[in-house]
Amino acid sequence: MKKILNIICITCVLVPLTYSQSFRIKRPVLNHIQTNGSYLYGEPRYGNAALAHLGIDIAARYDTIYSATSGVVTFVGYNPNDTVGGFEPTGAGNYIVIRSEWSGTNHFFFYMHLKTPFVNQNQTVTLGQPVALSGNTGNSTGPHLHFEIRKGSSSYGVNRSRRNAELWCAIDGMGAIYGTVPNAPNSTRVDITPDPKPRPPYTTFGYALTYNFNDPYIGSDDIYGENYAIGDVKPGTYTIRALGGTYTRVVTVTAGEIVNADASVGLFEEELLPAKITLFPNYPNPVYSSGMNGGSSTTINFSLIKEGFANLTIYDITGQIITELFSGFAPLGLSSFTFEAAGLPSGVYFYVLRTDSEMLREKMLVLK
Repeated sequence: MKKILNIICITCVLVPLTYSQSFRIKRPVLNHIQTNGSYLYGEPRYGNAALAHLGIDIAARYDTIYSATSGVVTFVGYNPNDTVGGFEPTGAGNYIVIRSEWSGTNHFFFYMHLKTPFVNQNQTVTLGQPVALSGNTGNSTGPHLHFEIRKGSSSYGVNRSRRNAELWCAIDGMGAIYGTVPNAPNSTRVDITPDPKPRPPYTTFGYALTYNFNDPYIGSDDIYGENYAIGDVKPGTYTIRALGGTYTRVVTVTAGEIVNADASVGLFEEELLPAKITLFPNYPNPVYSSGMNGGSSTTINFSLIKEGFANLTIYDITGQIITELFSGFAPLGLSSFTFEAAGLPSGVYFYVLRTDSEMLREKMLVLK
């Protein structure tokens, strides 16, 4: 895939950037801590679906938080319940703001729900410096870090000022994918196969949602112009689909690279066809039968090299059939099914794909 390299002049307060398709900052936590795939940037906001989630949530449970950039601390404070002078939304708890410059423009990096800040207002910090201990303060359902990027102003009410941090930083050795699904309704699901996430640390699913532009504060990257992104992607080749396959892209990701999925639209059709029968890992995995952590359903995909008979059946660990998810004539390429795990006991389950020529098996973990 041909990359377009954009040479950008920046100051040295951020990680040096030579190409637009490289990460700009360092991740504010260590590599063993995952970003929460159950609560994405632009996803309908918890407790108020009319608004969007304006940052990413990182599952840092009372862990050290490091500055993702070099810069100046512009705010250290606490916001329990109310908007403070239009500056910050409800429930940030203990939080700090660090101002840094990228491509000649101030960007403000918000670290929210902290237990203990380590820095003071007007203090200069360096890249990688410990700045706080993550926590569960403010409007929070559990200890984590809400990490938010605002371009140009720290004020809450600036239209389209937010940026998706998954396109700015990643676990070492991972890449990211972005693109635009034309005419996609808000929160359109964008599926990626095979499973793109490093496991561990990831336990949440790997699909994306298109951004909710009904919220005036959600913005796209100035270079990428995306309406979806998939961060922390393992190096490899992936198929991306949305809107029932109307939007289909094939991309290859290498370590440290941010890939435009839409640059691959010129591929010949035969390049998009599967090379072998494949049964993909389900996602999310584990799936919670109680409905916690995003619901009790999981998606199972398989791909055929030619149209024909297929049977997809779920078994428990003793070999008893739980359900026959599909049996019949399946088309060439990808087929996708949803398995509802509500009410199932915790344990290991297997799903088996049988075709005229092969039998493939994968396992899933169900938790209460």
